[in-house]
Amino acid sequence: MLFLLMFTYTLPIDSPIMADIEYLQLRGFVQMTAIKPYDVDWLIGQIDEVIINETRLNSTDRKIISGFSPLLTKNPGFSYLLHVIGQYESNPELYYGALDERFGGTLFTHLNFSHAMRIRRANTLDTLGPKSWNDFQSYLNEGLVSFTHKKIKLDVGRRDVFWGAGAEHGLLLSSAAQGYDGFLLSVPGQLLEFHGMFSILDAAKSRFLSVHRLGLNLRGFLKVGFSESILSADSLEPSYLNFLLPFYLAQWSSYRDDNIMWALDLQLHLFNSIFYAELLIDDYMYEDDPYPNKLAYQVGLKSLIARSLIAHINYTFVDKWVYTQRQPQNVYEQRGRCLGFPLGNDVDELSLALKYVNAYGIFPHLSIDYIRKGEGSIYIPYEDEGGTINPAFPSGVVEKTLEIKLGIDYKFRRNLHLGMEIGRLQRDNADHITGNDTEDTVFDISLWVIL
Repeated sequence: MLFLLMFTYTLPIDSPIMADIEYLQLRGFVQMTAIKPYDVDWLIGQIDEVIINETRLNSTDRKIISGFSPLLTKNPGFSYLLHVIGQYESNPELYYGALDERFGGTLFTHLNFSHAMRIRRANTLDTLGPKSWNDFQSYLNEGLVSFTHKKIKLDVGRRDVFWGAGAEHGLLLSSAAQGYDGFLLSVPGQLLEFHGMFSILDAAKSRFLSVHRLGLNLRGFLKVGFSESILSADSLEPSYLNFLLPFYLAQWSSYRDDNIMWALDLQLHLFNSIFYAELLIDDYMYEDDPYPNKLAYQVGLKSLIARSLIAHINYTFVDKWVYTQRQPQNVYEQRGRCLGFPLGNDVDELSLALKYVNAYGIFPHLSIDYIRKGEGSIYIPYEDEGGTINPAFPSGVVEKTLEIKLGIDYKFRRNLHLGMEIGRLQRDNADHITGNDTEDTVFDISLWVIL
């Protein structure tokens, strides 16, 4: 057990390793978790169990598992993980190189540390990213100490958090390029699991985020959970640090007007398929108030067909005025980025992906993505806009985006991943301008070296 706890850092959310983990999840070799990015010790522990138990594997299984060799061969006394990244995208034109480095180890018994940083240089700066120096941007992804006792874990410091059942994004909390500062408590029990998080979004403006989740886990076959988040500003409410108290009642009893949300999530794993769903309740009028409901949901299915074809379909719906709040400092965002669904509100998205996996390490794939985005904004609440409480969805001049890509991924010598995609990108009413239609060819290429 001590060996496993030394690998305290997390995997990059965009690493090619994530696609291999998805395959192992569909095969039933590793379990899904309510919180991402995945801890390396969580992954290594489950792969070791597959190997030690001499689980019956086919040739594709062995090829996929061999891709984790850069992790399985690390020195248990001190561990590191490097990703060397090169990327080119044609529309809009973007090319960059990056180094993602992570390391961690043990300070004392039950006390570990981890660090992660990504240094990136591109032809175009990331306007939502850190301040640049000679076109270099340094993303401080992770820096924490972790207290562990058996399965209970408390991370204190900075780490990325992806909260929810979705595969690519969450409705309550999605991945952030520079993580979240605060602490995360994880208590995975036999049947019940609990997670609690507190983050300082902006110390200068006294903006804080608290999230907790209580879940039921039936042997990995069925998972259901209830989460509650609250974004507060101006002053710190001590009761929001207590994850055993309901935030809704804590806000009500203290006469505060903070931005609170509820979320229900579900995961069902059956016959090499994973069905997941998430319902977000920002506001729901259970009384006859002239005020809109603010709801969002996503449903998805990932399936492994004939042990060789991975099919993934997802639909996300976010109503108008979700994530908004009458107080500007309580808008559900951080540094210009929505904390929930990355595309914000007044939007829906339908995506389909097919990928053929095999023992040769050459994986062709097809992806289709269709987005409708209305004119609503997380910065314009109903209190400012007014109008009907049941507007058309999506509202106003709707920007429609259809992207179809055909690509191939190649895994070479266990630690080199090459990907290429070509396709068409069609935009109607671009930038919400009627008749502003465009159609372009897109070409993407990426190279990842994992050490």
